[in-house]
Amino acid sequence: MFYRLNILRRIVIKNRFFPVQNSIPKQNFYRSSSVLSAFNASDEQYSIANSTKQSPILESVHEKTTALGQLPSVMIVSSLQGSFLKSLVQISKATRVLEIGSLTGYSALCMAEGLKERGSEAKIVTLEKDEEFFKTAKENVESSGLGHMIELKLGAALDTLSTLDNAIPYDLIFIDADKENYINYYNSVLERNLLSDDGTIIVDNVLFGGSVSQVAEGKDLFYLHPIFKSAAEHLHLFNEYVAKDQRTTQVILPCFDGITFIRKRKV
Repeated sequence: MFYRLNILRRIVIKNRFFPVQNSIPKQNFYRSSSVLSAFNASDEQYSIANSTKQSPILESVHEKTTALGQLPSVMIVSSLQGSFLKSLVQISKATRVLEIGSLTGYSALCMAEGLKERGSEAKIVTLEKDEEFFKTAKENVESSGLGHMIELKLGAALDTLSTLDNAIPYDLIFIDADKENYINYYNSVLERNLLSDDGTIIVDNVLFGGSVSQVAEGKDLFYLHPIFKSAAEHLHLFNEYVAKDQRTTQVILPCFDGITFIRKRKV
């Protein structure tokens, strides 16, 4: 997800996200989360058409979120990425999931559907600091029939992470929140032993519409609003930080908006 609600509302309304010029290549802009990096919209629609259809619950929450306006429609993961998260939970046989950044609860619900087969111990803890999004997420979760599996926590994620019980670590941790704190979230997870030894951290938006690689190349992102330019710079710092960290191994996949898979390094 992008930077949080109050700042973005002003930017979206005033600048329509970026003060752009027609001469800037389209692929250089931060694309909607519904567009797969390196693929066009037709490729995504083809992928959706030939993938297992999402449940009516997930479709409804996704549609309601995108109908809230341009901001939530950009912040939410695409329906295809939602199906990917569900499959990932199933493939990994995760039992406990931690999500940093709830938005309207859609991604948590996708992962909850993947957890249903894991029994009574299956649980998702999801963190959100924006009160409006938290309220919407709570309503969506409570009406989904999956509320018994999902615990929503309101507050700044770093504060909440410091209080989470780490007696039973999480098998999968999904980070999709404010970009300036990605390194802090990552360190908090590792330092507090919130990740199980065989668990995986999934980090979203690490390529940020192609802008992160341009930061690495020293290009001037003059077409980006300063807020998003700062996000791209923080994401580059995060990617470099993780790549140099001897505690973990990682791989970045250039799909969706860039996803990093991180696991503890085996001694």
